[in-house]
Amino acid sequence: MKFLMFIVMIFASSFLLSEVFKDPKPLFSKDNPNFVESSKEVNSWPMKKLHVKEYQPLVFWGKDQILTQSGRLLKFKTKENLKLVNIEANRNNIHFVLRYFFDFNQILKGSDLVLNRISIEEFDLMTLEDNSGIRFHMNKSKIENQLKNLKTFLQSSYFNNIKDTFSYLDLRYQNKGAIGFRD
Repeated sequence: MKFLMFIVMIFASSFLLSEVFKDPKPLFSKDNPNFVESSKEVNSWPMKKLHVKEYQPLVFWGKDQILTQSGRLLKFKTKENLKLVNIEANRNNIHFVLRYFFDFNQILKGSDLVLNRISIEEFDLMTLEDNSGIRFHMNKSKIENQLKNLKTFLQSSYFNNIKDTFSYLDLRYQNKGAIGFRD
């Protein structure tokens, strides 16, 4: 009798696992097993359950990594079906991106712009780019003041009037900005 119960439990356990992994989330797959943050097996007769917690992606980092909301960089093989912002920066900027990413995103969303890319170069230069190619140049060291200026500019009627011909805004000047237009 015990042997029969053991076989039933193994069958039930493997059936449940096959159902769980039949249609995996976009991140967790056999190609990307490192997206599992934790897993816990729970025995509840007659089945075993496996609870899997994934890392939550924040942005694409470089060509083959994803930065998670917890600040971890994970290798990732495919970018299919994920709509994340692309980050071009070195690892020293992880904490900066985690600190200001939601601010960048919300400021652009407030003006119906969609953040597509953030590039952080040496010498403190940072560029935000939306999905239509509009760029915003800033310095990391003076980011708080520049974010206020960016928000003020994007909410102005002047920006709404020039939105179609606008190319970039350079906020690296103290209390000023340089505007570029498309040809």
